[in-house]
Amino acid sequence: MSGMNPLDYNTADAQSAAFDLLPAGTLAKVRLSIRPGGAGPEGWLTQSKTSEAQYLNCEAVVLEGPHAKRRIYTRIGLRGKGGQGAEDTYANRGRALIRGMLESARGVPAKDTSDRARVARTIRGYGDLNGLEFVAKIGIEKDKADPRDEGRNVIAAAIGPEHADYLRLMGNPPAMAQPTLLQASSAATPAGTAPSWAAPPAPGTQGAPGAPTGGNAPFWAR
Repeated sequence: MSGMNPLDYNTADAQSAAFDLLPAGTLAKVRLSIRPGGAGPEGWLTQSKTSEAQYLNCEAVVLEGPHAKRRIYTRIGLRGKGGQGAEDTYANRGRALIRGMLESARGVPAKDTSDRARVARTIRGYGDLNGLEFVAKIGIEKDKADPRDEGRNVIAAAIGPEHADYLRLMGNPPAMAQPTLLQASSAATPAGTAPSWAAPPAPGTQGAPGAPTGGNAPFWAR
């Protein structure tokens, strides 16, 4: 044992810097990744082990600023334990968050009801959310059943172009698509004018877990 070289940990990250929770209300540009759970027609959903609930199991990586590279784990509910339709509050919150994420990523004001805005809020499948970049408001979620739980960071909301800090954090989002992309009877959109998220999917790749989205391979395939 005396002949072993010492192991120097002076250059290792301090635990406080690596594990402290980000303050609730922190705004940051993030990139979303989905961990496919194999449920649903495309395999992106995760099935709860204790109920009928289904959700997207997501990881968001902070891209810029003082918290760059921090990872935030969050679930986006798509089916509740028992409620259905308008009564499914779990799914309704998830749908609202997805709408906010799309509006943030694509620069669409929440009150915009134009045809172009409606196209921007449309996805071909949950795979279109994989790799999405948007401005997130980070919150803290605690286990109500455990009074000792210190909580964990989650995506509390997505921040759209109405927010005063949106452009500073997001930069210039891609231009919105022409409404003709979803209207087969309309004239074709000139080549090069549609952003990548509005272009038709490559054959055999739509909604397939593990398929590149927006030009970026999902994190589990890198």
